This record gives sequence, structure tokens and C-alpha cells, in this order.
Amino acid sequence: MQVSTVLVVDGDRAACDALVTCLKFVGVEAHGAENAAAARCWLSTGCADVLVLSDELVDGAPSDIVLQSAGSSNAKASILVLTRGSNVATPIANYPIDDTLRRPISVSRVVERVESLIHERTMRQGVLLRFGALTLDVANARATFGEFHAALGHTETRLLAFFIGLPEKVFSRAQLLQRLWPSNVRVEERTVDVHIRRLRLALENLGCSRYIQTVRGSGYRFSAF
Repeated sequence: MQVSTVLVVDGDRAACDALVTCLKFVGVEAHGAENAAAARCWLSTGCADVLVLSDELVDGAPSDIVLQSAGSSNAKASILVLTRGSNVATPIANYPIDDTLRRPISVSRVVERVESLIHERTMRQGVLLRFGALTLDVANARATFGEFHAALGHTETRLLAFFIGLPEKVFSRAQLLQRLWPSNVRVEERTVDVHIRRLRLALENLGCSRYIQTVRGSGYRFSAF
């Protein structure tokens, strides 16, 4: 799978470096910039799939960076704005902000949101995802394993795409709800079990239901082992 690129723009050097390090640890190509000028310089030669922007830059606004990103890429980057207190991210004309997180916030929570934005981009692009002999055609919601095929529901497609993108990791029901369901939608944790059961049934028909593993007391893991 193609590695996604993230540009973090934050005047807080320690926070910027910590986020870049953690993003690299989870397999993302991450770069940091301390101000708007450095971000514009990077964007003059590079292209980001996701922009993580502080709204406290001393030499420019997030909108300046976003507009340059749009001019240097054929596809719009996903935008995550980090704000503080009661600040509200300023809307950017013809370029909606995907999400806003309020500080103080843990680095792990920001990484989780970036991963979710990457996952959402993958779903929109309709690419083919592969895990061993299993292939997922996102656009057509169809899974293939060897000579066998199975049609999937929308939620099961999102769930399988998420698992393929982050194999070997254990996710609790709460984490899956946080990653795959909108924050403004009230969903019970048992809903996750329902969709896991449906996905397992589809994969069972393909002969690879073992990929979805229940980790007792913790949640679910997607693994070939």
C-alpha cells in the first residue's frame, strides 16, 4: 500500500517533533515545519495527503498553507487544525477543514485522528487494498480471496479497509467506534460486534475468517498469524 505523507506545522518545536516521531512510528511519512514560511517552502517541492496545522502560527494563518497546498497538488489534502481554548478554526473558502482538535490533547489522540483521515481518503479514492491473498475493492465493496468473491456492506467495507491498513494491532470496541463512526452519532459498543460478525461471515465464505481475531478482554486484531 502506498505510504501517506503528512506535514505538521506547529510553532511549538517539541510538540511538532513529538508528533512527527509518533507518525513515523506508525508507518506514515511525516515532516515538520515550525512556521508558515517553512511550510510554504516544503510545499513548493513536496505534496501532503494530510496537513496538521496549529492556528497559533506567528507568521501566517492555516489558510495560507492550505491554499498553497491546493496549488501544488492535483488532490486536496485533508486538513486537521489544532486549536487552543475557545478558538474556532477559521473557515477556508472552497476548502473545508476536516476536523479540529482542541489543546491540550495527547499526541496519541492526534495520531489516531490522522490515521482516520488517511483511512477516509483511501475509501474515497476507491483503491485496491491487499493483505496476503485477500484483496478488497473499496469502490465496489467486494472482497476476493483466491477464486472466491464476496460482496460487503458499506460499514463492513470500511471496517475491513481499516483492518488491512493497520494489521497486527489490537483495537478495543471503543477505539473502533472512535475511528470509524462520526463523533456526532451515538452508537453502542455492541454495534461493533454486529458488524464484526457480518464481516467474519463474509470472510468465512471466502475461507479467511481467521484473519479477524478476538483478543479476550481487549478487542479485535487483524492478523494472518
